[in-house]
Amino acid sequence: MKKLFNLENLIYLTIFALPCYLVRFSLFGFPTNALDVLISACLFSGWVLYRKKINYLVFFKNYRPFIFSAGLIFGGLLSSSLVAGNYGAGFGVIKSWFLLPILFSLVAGLAIEKEKRRNILFAYYASAFFVALSAWGYFIFQVMTYDGRLQGFFNSPNYLAMYLAPAIFVFYGLFIEAKIKRKWLFGLSGIVILGALYMTYSYAGWLATLGAVVLALGIEKKLSWKTWLIGVLLSGALFFSQTGMDKFQGIINLDERASFSSRIMIWRSAEKMLENSWLWGIGAGNFQVKYLEYQKYFPPYLEWAVPHPHNLYLTFWLYGGIFGLAGFLALIGFWFRKIFRTQKNPTLKFIGLGIMLYFLLHGLVDTTYFKNDLATLFWLLFVLL
Repeated sequence: MKKLFNLENLIYLTIFALPCYLVRFSLFGFPTNALDVLISACLFSGWVLYRKKINYLVFFKNYRPFIFSAGLIFGGLLSSSLVAGNYGAGFGVIKSWFLLPILFSLVAGLAIEKEKRRNILFAYYASAFFVALSAWGYFIFQVMTYDGRLQGFFNSPNYLAMYLAPAIFVFYGLFIEAKIKRKWLFGLSGIVILGALYMTYSYAGWLATLGAVVLALGIEKKLSWKTWLIGVLLSGALFFSQTGMDKFQGIINLDERASFSSRIMIWRSAEKMLENSWLWGIGAGNFQVKYLEYQKYFPPYLEWAVPHPHNLYLTFWLYGGIFGLAGFLALIGFWFRKIFRTQKNPTLKFIGLGIMLYFLLHGLVDTTYFKNDLATLFWLLFVLL
């Protein structure tokens, strides 16, 4: 019983419970959520266990590039929030989307031995399977969006797609390695996740997943003609399955009411913001306010409730200024260099590459970081190094 409640298992539980950030409440008068509470419990346990065992000089020496990059991001976020004067929203963003996920990944790296770190992927994959299974429950009871898309208990179909897509890479890696007796189990769970991802009708999620698979296999020199053929056939099947859909026709016909047209207007508004605030940004978590302020420069918006600019790189720039964006790009560069130099396990390397490439590709048209669950998953990729 004592072993059941150790720090390592608490970390796995926290990873499994990543979507619990949706359970929000106040604790001693401060707004928080279930995921932040679980992460805080891990951090407290880690501090008790490891506070006297960490050699900080060695740590800073070994991870200087990452610390420098993270420092730029934090400096940019803090400066942007102070200049904009949106202290509450800005500090909330820094706490839940940066500080807690980074510290949690550090504790996970300390508490979980190197040979056990694939259990991090198992915990996330189990979570994704549970989320997909529950989403199918919503489908059975026909709880869908107005345009027939699956979103489960998330706030939008795109959020569901962004949580499920990284699991495809975990599925592929674990399925290849699994023994014959277990392949059917991974195969069944993979079908459940793939099916739920398909039902989100997130075109960007589909394309980013396929693109990341191709790039990861190409980088690892595992892209055979059979894989190419499967990819082409799958892409063609997805394309033809959507030809009669209103969403697809709206994109093809450049319908001004289509979701992509709305994205273009959002990006134009973000570009206008950068013209005036390219150095310090507009303040973390302040996009909705600024977006409404900048409406006067454009025709009536197609979409009014827009918490983020639907682009990962624009969001880092707007929320953290030029320093925040520079820190993020440097961080990604150091991560790629490190994984090629140090990760010798081909399965973990493929999964890590696939998930990171997915984040970056889907981030071209959506915000694949600025959610509690995705931010935590992003920083856990550094533990795989």
